[in-house]
Amino acid sequence: MLQRNKENRELRKRNRERMTDTYHQLLDIGKSTVLSQVTVDKMEDIRKKTQEKEELDKAVYFKKMLYLALGMALILLLVWLLVLRKALFNS
Repeated sequence: MLQRNKENRELRKRNRERMTDTYHQLLDIGKSTVLSQVTVDKMEDIRKKTQEKEELDKAVYFKKMLYLALGMALILLLVWLLVLRKALFNS
């Protein structure tokens, strides 16, 4: 039990060190990004493309949900018809 506690402490310590290293790497990456090189036109183009992509994603999601709803309705209709048929013929 003491050995396991010691191992867990070491694992937590290594995990904290890794998280700290990752944090510092992300900070370094953020420092090297220069936004002043991106022109207003490029930013506008990026925004427009992002908006178009989001609209396309919404349309695809809507279609998927519509197909799922129609499929579920069809399955429920078939089950209802089977139950109704069984109830009519058993009476």
